[in-house]
Amino acid sequence: MKVIIEGMLLSIYKSNDFKDKETGEVSQGKHKLQLLIESELQNGSVKNDMQDISIPDTRVKEYETQIGQKIQVKCDVVSKSQVSFYVK
Repeated sequence: MKVIIEGMLLSIYKSNDFKDKETGEVSQGKHKLQLLIESELQNGSVKNDMQDISIPDTRVKEYETQIGQKIQVKCDVVSKSQVSFYVK
């Protein structure tokens, strides 16, 4: 399943490396897009949320040129709990 997330690209950062406590194996941190997403509430107010989206290292340069712009990102979904969708 794919979803499109739209928002203002504020920055790109690389998360810290992760060390598995059981095996000691170290996984490299991932590059992430930091998006500011506006959601209009039922009462007409606008709520701003930050969303971090992991991207492959090979796509960092592609997004660096779009910092400060409103972008759309086609994403796969990963969740530890059920995800709900709705149409407005």
